[in-house]
Amino acid sequence: MSHSSHAVSSIPVLGSGLGYRRELKRAMFESRDAIDFVEIVADQFLSDPRQIEELEELCDVFAVIPHGVGLSIGSVTLDEEYLGAIKVVSDVTRSPYYSEHLAITRVPGIDIGHLSPIWFTEQVLQSTVDNVLRVQEVLDKPLVLENVAYLFDIPNASMKQTEFFGRLVESTGCGVLLDLTNLYTNSVNHHFDPLAFLDELPLERVVQIHLAGGYWANGVLIDGHCEPVEEGSWSLLETLAGRLRVKGSILEHDANFPAELSVLLEQVDRARRMISHRGTSLEAAQAQ
Repeated sequence: MSHSSHAVSSIPVLGSGLGYRRELKRAMFESRDAIDFVEIVADQFLSDPRQIEELEELCDVFAVIPHGVGLSIGSVTLDEEYLGAIKVVSDVTRSPYYSEHLAITRVPGIDIGHLSPIWFTEQVLQSTVDNVLRVQEVLDKPLVLENVAYLFDIPNASMKQTEFFGRLVESTGCGVLLDLTNLYTNSVNHHFDPLAFLDELPLERVVQIHLAGGYWANGVLIDGHCEPVEEGSWSLLETLAGRLRVKGSILEHDANFPAELSVLLEQVDRARRMISHRGTSLEAAQAQ
């Protein structure tokens, strides 16, 4: 695959969708006309051939984007067996890209068990570049990486996260999955300006966004994926949509499922209206 940005820039507009959760399967199929595309957690389809049948059924109804949690792209080396497994899932979906987190989930001999922030240094950048190039070679499609929520910074970084992202996409041609709720949550917990973060991020490489709702615990905002999206995240989407054409938005909701899917679909539709209106206005302005 070329390391240029062409593959990312040619990704089609997908619209506004919902993260697929098995608890919501029946309701999502019944409401298919209100969902432009779905995002699956790729790791939930790796252990049993029957899960691939389920995925094929899903792909018959929706456009499907696979989203992983176990690649550990910031580790020194990749797990080639895992990479082969997610290729199967990626191929079944026939998706234009595969998304993951800019994070580590394992170190040699240890499975961390959660998405940990990486150390923003030259050495880690180079190993991450190598890993991204390898993933894109195996999957034969762009990798799109997400900013994660974190409770602590790894100290003694030599660059900002935004610089790391910028140099990574420049070196590999990969894209960015901008989780606006993660950005909002981090800005609240770590007391920084999220708009300044947007100013420094390579927005032209943003392919997709995430929205979710969290909760407060002991004075900390937790990215729980279990409540309605906070207004702070909606405000960031309004700002972002005024700066670029957002190709895809996914609402993530993993727990505390509402009795009626309409509660989630209303948020999916709110995102659709925001990115459609802003995208149309932006394109009209650029054409003048």
